[in-house]
Amino acid sequence: MKKINLIFIISIVFINMLNIKPKAIKITEPIRAAVLLYKEDDYFISLLTNSLLEIENQNKDIIDFIIYDGKDNEELQDKQLDEAINSEVDIILLNIVNVKKSYELLEKIKKTNIPVIFFNREPFNLNSLKEHTNKAVYVGTTACDSGNMQGDMIIKEWEKNRIIDKNSDKAIQYVLFQGDKDNLEAQNRSECVIRSIENKGIKTNKIAEEFCNWDRECAKKTMEKLFEEHGNEIEAVISNNDQMAIGAILALQENGYNLGDPEKYISVVGIDGIDEARKLIQDGFMAGTVIQDYGAMAKALYRIGVNLAEGKPALQNTEYKFDVTGIGIRIPYNGYIIRK
Repeated sequence: MKKINLIFIISIVFINMLNIKPKAIKITEPIRAAVLLYKEDDYFISLLTNSLLEIENQNKDIIDFIIYDGKDNEELQDKQLDEAINSEVDIILLNIVNVKKSYELLEKIKKTNIPVIFFNREPFNLNSLKEHTNKAVYVGTTACDSGNMQGDMIIKEWEKNRIIDKNSDKAIQYVLFQGDKDNLEAQNRSECVIRSIENKGIKTNKIAEEFCNWDRECAKKTMEKLFEEHGNEIEAVISNNDQMAIGAILALQENGYNLGDPEKYISVVGIDGIDEARKLIQDGFMAGTVIQDYGAMAKALYRIGVNLAEGKPALQNTEYKFDVTGIGIRIPYNGYIIRK
């Protein structure tokens, strides 16, 4: 009889182990959240950071964001992660410098049992986050959506004859500025914008594809060189973000383009919806931009981060949903702005 009871008890314990759920943790002081940025002077990241600090200011008794600037240096970010872990933070928000190292950094975090949210720069394999059971998620966007919106803007420019068909070949000759080679966001934005244009029956020809790591000055210098070589061919410029788009426009303006003369205009589209891009669109110097909602992303990081730090399910009492991976939360883009 005792043997049967022992087997029964062991069975119950085993079943309970298979159904482990996060255990709520009562935190009496503000949650200490380490925010590791890949590069704080990236314009979108700076806006996102400011939104997080505004949230902190409104919820000082709940959250304390500790900001680390990785300066686009993976060795520096590795040291910052060690510092955050050693200071025993309650949660880590990781905007990773090198997306190829996501698994390596996850393994380091997993050993500490600290929950982590990867954000904005998507790890190559989201499924690996599941290994940190109930304590790791990704918050980002659906990059292809922004590419499709850029495609829609280019299509409208083409249909309104604002894109000058310089060689009369009924195809768009374009230059593409990408973020960085290993960035899934950049890859998907780039593939989807061209696919959406061609799916509309409009032919495209790529003059050049340049990687400028989201940087304005790189795009400006690169565009200056491209204009010298292909100025009479370029009909459109597609950029993975507004900073590179603005850099391209500055180079065009130095050559007398995009200053108001419709005969000397090259359509340029970006992503982020930053104020400077909006002003250029309003003035008619830029074709359009997709609006990336940094405020909504900051709010998601805060709400999901608090849940994880308190040992609750990531999405408890929120409106967010996991994508098909069961680990990613996608913040939608907020439409786009196009010149009149």
